[in-house]
Amino acid sequence: MKKRLIKLLKTSVKLALVVAMGVGGWYAYGYYVPVEEEDGLGALPTAVAEVRDITVSVQANGVLRPVKVIEIKSKASGEILDMPVEVGDFVEAGDLIAQIDTNILDQELRQVQADYDSAVIRLDIAKNQYERAQILVAQDLISENALDSSQQAYTNAEAQMLRGEASLDLAKERLADATVRAPSRGTVINKTVEEGQIIASSTNTVSGGTTLLQMADLSQLEIRTLVDEVDIGQVRGGLAVESTVEAFPALRFHGTVVKIEPQAEVQQSVTAFPVLSRIENADGKLLPGMNADVSIVVHRQPGVLAIPNEAVRTPSDAGEVMRMLGVVADGGGDDGGGRGGFGGEGRGSGGPEQGGRGAPGERGGSGAPDRGQGDQTRGGSGGRGELTAGRGDSASRGGGNRGGSSDRGDRTSSGERGFGGGGSGGSSSGADVRARFENASPAERQRL
Repeated sequence: MKKRLIKLLKTSVKLALVVAMGVGGWYAYGYYVPVEEEDGLGALPTAVAEVRDITVSVQANGVLRPVKVIEIKSKASGEILDMPVEVGDFVEAGDLIAQIDTNILDQELRQVQADYDSAVIRLDIAKNQYERAQILVAQDLISENALDSSQQAYTNAEAQMLRGEASLDLAKERLADATVRAPSRGTVINKTVEEGQIIASSTNTVSGGTTLLQMADLSQLEIRTLVDEVDIGQVRGGLAVESTVEAFPALRFHGTVVKIEPQAEVQQSVTAFPVLSRIENADGKLLPGMNADVSIVVHRQPGVLAIPNEAVRTPSDAGEVMRMLGVVADGGGDDGGGRGGFGGEGRGSGGPEQGGRGAPGERGGSGAPDRGQGDQTRGGSGGRGELTAGRGDSASRGGGNRGGSSDRGDRTSSGERGFGGGGSGGSSSGADVRARFENASPAERQRL
């Protein structure tokens, strides 16, 4: 009795374990499977085919830079007394950039001015003496030598006055050079000196003088990109350019290709050609030094039915999409298909028909060859009769090509061939073919 109870207890424990494992497995299945289903791909994304502009472009990237950078220097040397501009300031042509100390230049100007005034007075005196000498010579009161001397004095005074005038103009110009003004409108992009610094003249020193600042017109920027030699044949001057920068990812900045540099550059065994493009920056959002992605539009087709590129994975997918959209590609065969001029023959199920021959030589562009559907045609122009000789009702072979519009024989699942007579594009029936075969001579039957 005790042994029976122990055995019954063990059996109960085993049954309880089995039930527990079953309940646990069912619970785990109900808990984890929905999670896996939720973590799956879910619904496939869809897009609507729409009419839009399609562009073919060459992609490249580069760094934005000013079209022209102007270095501002001073022709005068000395201490900078005033410099009201800072980096980033926009200046118009004629605005003050820097004021150099003019004490020495003012003194030089006064000295030159005094010399000039003295030369003018000496010229007047020499002129009067020469005129009196001419009168006295006419009256035989002085000799010709005296007249020549007065004439020489007058000429020397005139020359001295001209030299004084030139010196005065140079002194005024040097004084004006001490005031540095902007030569054109633009933005200050770099500043190298400050007030109180002594600078060297750009005309009197071998080094070329001290650069005060750099400025550029940022209303139009330039970008130099490297285009692979494979794509450079499609790029030419005047093509439209679209550019994007990371600072404004939603904006498109437009421009044009300016030129292609003739010398190639090789980087990491890749040959590329530099292409210069001008980008419009009227609103001033683009700044020099920004990295930009450039798209050079080489072809544009406006107003065509289009789908996203992600919807087409392989060339066969492209043909399927074109057929769904009703787009007919150039160079297609008779009913579409693989070999040019022949729609792919249907073999297998469905009783395929054999029909008229298409124009040979061109490859079908949109129809994919379909085996087993039986809805495409194959060349030739005769008819197909019913198969009989050893396989059913026999049909004779006609004198024409394969094809036509008669139905194939009784065999459908295996696609057995029948033979038809008739000329190009004919439609002989199975009964006519059989009648011709029965009425033919033994030699003609052998030939057929």
